[in-house]
Amino acid sequence: MSFTQSPFQWLQNTEQCAKQRAKGLPHHEKIEQIWQGVAFKLGENHLVASLEQIREVLPYMGQLAKIPGSKPWIKGLANIRGLLLPVIDLGSCLADKAVVVKRDTRMLIINQAGILAGLLVDEVLGIKYFPEQLRNLDTSTKETWMAPFINGIFEINGIKWVVFDMGVLVKNDLFLNAAL
Repeated sequence: MSFTQSPFQWLQNTEQCAKQRAKGLPHHEKIEQIWQGVAFKLGENHLVASLEQIREVLPYMGQLAKIPGSKPWIKGLANIRGLLLPVIDLGSCLADKAVVVKRDTRMLIINQAGILAGLLVDEVLGIKYFPEQLRNLDTSTKETWMAPFINGIFEINGIKWVVFDMGVLVKNDLFLNAAL
Protein backbone atom coordinates (compact mmCIF):
# COMPACT_ATOMS: atom_id res chain seq x y z
CA MET A 1 0.00 0.00 0.00
CA SER A 2 1.37 3.30 -1.02
CA PHE A 3 1.22 6.04 1.57
CA THR A 4 -0.19 8.39 -1.05
CA GLN A 5 -3.31 6.22 -1.53
CA SER A 6 -6.43 6.89 0.42
CA PRO A 7 -8.03 3.93 2.23
CA PHE A 8 -10.82 3.99 -0.37
CA GLN A 9 -8.35 3.75 -3.27
CA TRP A 10 -6.53 0.91 -1.50
CA LEU A 11 -9.85 -1.01 -1.14
CA GLN A 12 -10.62 -0.46 -4.83
CA ASN A 13 -7.20 -1.79 -5.84
CA THR A 14 -7.59 -4.80 -3.54
CA GLU A 15 -11.02 -5.56 -5.03
CA GLN A 16 -9.69 -5.32 -8.58
CA CYS A 17 -6.78 -7.64 -7.71
CA ALA A 18 -9.16 -10.16 -6.10
CA LYS A 19 -11.45 -10.15 -9.17
CA GLN A 20 -8.49 -10.83 -11.46
CA ARG A 21 -7.39 -13.84 -9.43
CA ALA A 22 -10.87 -15.27 -8.75
CA LYS A 23 -11.67 -18.58 -10.44
CA GLY A 24 -15.37 -17.90 -10.75
CA LEU A 25 -18.35 -19.52 -9.13
CA PRO A 26 -19.07 -23.22 -9.63
CA HIS A 27 -21.75 -24.06 -12.15
CA HIS A 28 -25.11 -24.92 -10.70
CA GLU A 29 -25.97 -28.51 -11.36
CA LYS A 30 -29.43 -29.96 -11.22
CA ILE A 31 -30.24 -30.74 -7.61
CA GLU A 32 -31.50 -34.27 -7.11
CA GLN A 33 -34.62 -34.63 -4.96
CA ILE A 34 -34.07 -37.16 -2.19
CA TRP A 35 -36.93 -39.10 -0.58
CA GLN A 36 -36.36 -40.08 3.07
CA GLY A 37 -38.11 -42.79 5.00
CA VAL A 38 -37.95 -45.14 7.96
CA ALA A 39 -37.22 -48.63 6.65
CA PHE A 40 -38.76 -51.65 8.33
CA LYS A 41 -39.54 -55.29 7.73
CA LEU A 42 -42.89 -56.97 7.97
CA GLY A 43 -42.32 -60.65 7.37
CA GLU A 44 -40.05 -60.83 4.32
CA ASN A 45 -41.29 -57.50 2.93
CA HIS A 46 -39.03 -54.45 2.92
CA LEU A 47 -41.14 -51.35 3.57
CA VAL A 48 -40.43 -47.67 4.04
CA ALA A 49 -42.69 -45.02 5.51
CA SER A 50 -42.11 -41.33 4.96
CA LEU A 51 -39.99 -39.80 7.69
CA GLU A 52 -42.78 -37.30 8.40
CA GLN A 53 -45.24 -40.12 9.14
CA ILE A 54 -43.21 -41.76 11.92
CA ARG A 55 -43.11 -39.98 15.23
CA GLU A 56 -40.52 -42.29 16.82
CA VAL A 57 -39.24 -45.85 16.97
CA LEU A 58 -39.21 -47.76 20.27
CA PRO A 59 -38.27 -51.26 21.35
CA TYR A 60 -41.29 -53.47 21.96
CA MET A 61 -42.18 -53.79 25.60
CA GLY A 62 -44.22 -56.85 26.40
CA GLN A 63 -45.86 -55.25 29.45
CA LEU A 64 -49.09 -53.90 28.02
CA ALA A 65 -52.52 -53.34 29.55
CA LYS A 66 -55.05 -55.59 27.85
CA ILE A 67 -58.01 -54.04 26.05
CA PRO A 68 -61.14 -56.15 26.56
CA GLY A 69 -63.39 -56.65 23.55
CA SER A 70 -60.67 -55.89 21.02
CA LYS A 71 -59.48 -57.97 18.09
CA PRO A 72 -56.45 -60.22 18.71
CA TRP A 73 -54.13 -57.98 16.68
CA ILE A 74 -54.52 -55.27 19.32
CA LYS A 75 -51.71 -56.24 21.70
CA GLY A 76 -52.76 -53.80 24.41
CA LEU A 77 -52.27 -50.27 25.68
CA ALA A 78 -48.84 -48.76 26.20
CA ASN A 79 -48.03 -45.75 28.35
CA ILE A 80 -45.39 -43.77 26.45
CA ARG A 81 -44.32 -40.74 28.46
CA GLY A 82 -47.82 -40.29 29.83
CA LEU A 83 -49.64 -40.93 26.54
CA LEU A 84 -51.81 -44.02 26.28
CA LEU A 85 -51.73 -45.58 22.84
CA PRO A 86 -52.85 -48.89 21.39
CA VAL A 87 -50.14 -51.26 20.19
CA ILE A 88 -51.16 -52.97 16.98
CA ASP A 89 -49.53 -56.04 15.45
CA LEU A 90 -49.35 -54.67 11.91
CA GLY A 91 -48.66 -58.07 10.32
CA SER A 92 -51.61 -59.70 12.05
CA CYS A 93 -53.93 -56.78 11.34
CA LEU A 94 -53.24 -56.60 7.61
CA ALA A 95 -51.99 -60.02 6.53
CA ASP A 96 -53.03 -62.46 9.27
CA LYS A 97 -49.31 -63.11 9.88
CA ALA A 98 -48.46 -62.13 13.43
CA VAL A 99 -45.14 -60.48 14.17
CA VAL A 100 -42.90 -62.95 15.98
CA VAL A 101 -41.51 -61.02 18.94
CA LYS A 102 -37.71 -61.13 18.96
CA ARG A 103 -34.87 -58.90 20.02
CA ASP A 104 -35.22 -56.81 16.82
CA THR A 105 -38.99 -56.27 17.13
CA ARG A 106 -39.87 -52.58 17.24
CA MET A 107 -42.85 -50.24 17.56
CA LEU A 108 -43.33 -47.46 15.04
CA ILE A 109 -45.15 -44.67 16.82
CA ILE A 110 -47.44 -42.81 14.44
CA ASN A 111 -49.70 -39.81 14.83
CA GLN A 112 -51.77 -39.59 11.67
CA ALA A 113 -55.10 -37.81 11.31
CA GLY A 114 -55.35 -37.56 15.09
CA ILE A 115 -54.77 -41.30 15.60
CA LEU A 116 -51.86 -42.06 17.88
CA ALA A 117 -50.75 -45.70 17.80
CA GLY A 118 -47.78 -48.04 18.11
CA LEU A 119 -47.35 -50.40 15.16
CA LEU A 120 -45.51 -53.62 15.91
CA VAL A 121 -43.09 -54.59 13.10
CA ASP A 122 -40.46 -57.32 12.80
CA GLU A 123 -37.48 -55.01 12.51
CA VAL A 124 -36.54 -51.39 11.83
CA LEU A 125 -33.64 -51.00 9.41
CA GLY A 126 -32.99 -47.29 9.94
CA ILE A 127 -33.50 -44.26 7.75
CA LYS A 128 -33.14 -44.80 4.01
CA TYR A 129 -32.55 -42.20 1.33
CA PHE A 130 -33.72 -42.73 -2.25
CA PRO A 131 -33.46 -40.50 -5.34
CA GLU A 132 -37.06 -39.40 -5.94
CA GLN A 133 -36.82 -39.99 -9.69
CA LEU A 134 -36.26 -43.73 -9.03
CA ARG A 135 -39.70 -44.08 -7.43
CA ASN A 136 -41.87 -46.38 -9.52
CA LEU A 137 -45.50 -45.38 -9.09
CA ASP A 138 -46.71 -48.69 -10.51
CA THR A 139 -47.93 -50.23 -7.27
CA SER A 140 -48.73 -53.72 -8.46
CA THR A 141 -47.69 -56.35 -5.95
CA LYS A 142 -48.25 -60.03 -5.29
CA GLU A 143 -49.10 -59.15 -1.67
CA THR A 144 -52.77 -58.18 -2.00
CA TRP A 145 -53.04 -57.13 1.66
CA MET A 146 -50.43 -54.43 1.01
CA ALA A 147 -51.90 -52.99 -2.21
CA PRO A 148 -54.17 -50.29 -0.69
CA PHE A 149 -51.27 -48.79 1.30
CA ILE A 150 -48.58 -48.63 -1.40
CA ASN A 151 -47.43 -45.22 -2.57
CA GLY A 152 -44.67 -46.33 -4.92
CA ILE A 153 -41.71 -48.68 -4.97
CA PHE A 154 -37.96 -48.04 -4.98
CA GLU A 155 -35.82 -50.86 -6.33
CA ILE A 156 -32.21 -50.56 -5.21
CA ASN A 157 -29.58 -53.32 -5.41
CA GLY A 158 -32.23 -55.93 -6.16
CA ILE A 159 -34.35 -55.06 -3.10
CA LYS A 160 -37.87 -53.72 -3.60
CA TRP A 161 -38.60 -51.07 -1.01
CA VAL A 162 -42.36 -50.58 -0.84
CA VAL A 163 -43.44 -47.07 0.19
CA PHE A 164 -46.09 -47.71 2.85
CA ASP A 165 -48.50 -44.82 3.42
CA MET A 166 -49.44 -44.54 7.11
CA GLY A 167 -52.00 -41.83 6.30
CA VAL A 168 -53.97 -44.29 4.16
CA LEU A 169 -53.58 -47.00 6.84
CA VAL A 170 -55.25 -44.98 9.59
CA LYS A 171 -58.26 -44.26 7.35
CA ASN A 172 -58.75 -47.89 6.35
CA ASP A 173 -61.73 -49.76 7.86
CA LEU A 174 -59.59 -52.84 8.47
CA PHE A 175 -57.40 -50.78 10.78
CA LEU A 176 -60.22 -48.75 12.34
CA ASN A 177 -62.54 -51.65 13.20
CA ALA A 178 -60.67 -52.98 16.19
CA ALA A 179 -63.65 -54.11 18.26
CA LEU A 180 -64.78 -57.74 18.28
